[in-house]
Amino acid sequence: MKKAKWSLVLSFVLALSLVLSACGSSSSSDSNKKSGGSGKLASKQEFSYSEMSDIPSLNWSQVTDTTSSTVLGMVNAGLMRMDEKMVAQPDMAAEAPKISADKKTYTFKIRDDAKWSDGTPVTADDFVYAWQTMVASKTASQYAFIFPAVNIKNAAQIEDKKNKLFDKVDQLGVKALDDKTLEVKLDKPTPYFVSSLANVAFFPAKKEFVEKQGKKYGQEANTILFNGPFKLSSWKHGEGWTYVKNKDYWDAKHTYLNKVNVKVVKDTATQVSLYKTGKTDMTHLDAQFVDEFKSQKDQYHNALLAVNFWVRFNQKTVPEFKDVNVRKAFSMSVDRDNLAKVLLNNGSIGVNYAIPKGFAKDQDGKDYRDKYPNGFNATNKAEAKKLWKKSGVKKLNLEFLTSDVDTSVKMAEYIANQITSNLPGVKITINKQPWSQFLKLDTAGDYQMNTSGWSPDYLDPMTFLDLFTSDSVYNPFGYSDKEYDKLIEDASNLGDKPAERFAKLQEAERVLIEKDQAVAPTYQKGAAYVTKPYVKGFFVPGSGFNDNFQHAKILEH
Repeated sequence: MKKAKWSLVLSFVLALSLVLSACGSSSSSDSNKKSGGSGKLASKQEFSYSEMSDIPSLNWSQVTDTTSSTVLGMVNAGLMRMDEKMVAQPDMAAEAPKISADKKTYTFKIRDDAKWSDGTPVTADDFVYAWQTMVASKTASQYAFIFPAVNIKNAAQIEDKKNKLFDKVDQLGVKALDDKTLEVKLDKPTPYFVSSLANVAFFPAKKEFVEKQGKKYGQEANTILFNGPFKLSSWKHGEGWTYVKNKDYWDAKHTYLNKVNVKVVKDTATQVSLYKTGKTDMTHLDAQFVDEFKSQKDQYHNALLAVNFWVRFNQKTVPEFKDVNVRKAFSMSVDRDNLAKVLLNNGSIGVNYAIPKGFAKDQDGKDYRDKYPNGFNATNKAEAKKLWKKSGVKKLNLEFLTSDVDTSVKMAEYIANQITSNLPGVKITINKQPWSQFLKLDTAGDYQMNTSGWSPDYLDPMTFLDLFTSDSVYNPFGYSDKEYDKLIEDASNLGDKPAERFAKLQEAERVLIEKDQAVAPTYQKGAAYVTKPYVKGFFVPGSGFNDNFQHAKILEH
């Protein structure tokens, strides 16, 4: 299976502001009493918070980051939507799909009351157009990978320049049987297919509107149509944006907020100051503020998320990284536990694995991590020195790419210091870039080392592991192992044999980290944030979007 893969990248710039815990504010009577609340809705349903970065784009076919995905998730809707427990629920779909006996054909009914913000109905053709656009070569979508990744019929061939079906998008396994009936065919059984449909890549789009806007589509608040819980009423680039309730959304009766204000604030201290002075209703916390808020039980929230981070070694730009001894020496020099407990102090944990714990379970309900709970190649500075000596490399000057957010820079500096203080002859310079520039350099593979991570696109270990196949676009850093590629291919063909499939995936992860040290895992993301006691129903998901205020409400206070 050809997997052109790109990341919904999580660099350390997102360490505080992105993809947080599926843990909403308490709605207990005690919390209401502490806030002076009556439990009744306030007359003014307005919510404010800050984000660390601006929206790169609202063109669904060009989105690669979670900031954009979060906004689209609030103003648009696909067939399915993840709830607070990370279970896929029907959204534009009226009900769960009908699935054929061979598990390769899914039939969806589109809601009769699903509308675009111009008053026209959302149709099955809107999905066909949007999906065909995603896999078309002229679109150059970095997220086109997800269509073959979830095994939609002919997607891999359509994206393969050497295949006779290349760019024949009309052969994609999606068809409008009528205005409100969508049929999707898969090449093979795919247990995670339905959960993938909550991803922005599978959202619908209205052809006439998109083509009228042309290159302007998704670049301003008025160059996009809305079919989700909210509409975007304004977007001041670099400053912030504003949502208003979409009264035509099918579930509008459960959308309580009439207005949501988002301000771009890159500095956590400023975000916390805005929260303390009552100018925002929620903020994320970094290490220096966690202890201050921990005792405030009606405001403080903390959880471990299904998001992992790592350092990537670019074998294409640094020949020395082709030596596995060098990669292992670098990785084993870093004290991950100290990084997580002291530098982050937000519930994150140091890890030596690629797949988060608490994320995926086998058919018997056992956590994927149970086989290798502690991962591979743990921190061992003495062994790292031996491996470095074995490599024969005497001197190595490197540039470490990261974002320019303060916490991102601090973590990069920490990792660099751990390595340089342990391995003689290594010098690392930090290259800090604005988020948009970081993404460009990352996409081009224009770095020597960089920080990255992954928030799952669907609820399965494959969303992490097929990032590292030889033909993955997420892998511009030169890692390639035929054994690894074969294990991933085998697993992709075992959709109807869950036990065998999990075993293949677990072995693939062992090869990736223990044998090859393709990347150096650093931590599994924790979340620390506060919400005002009068805010109820707000939560930050365990994966996917940054936050979710679809059902949030403001109580009297």
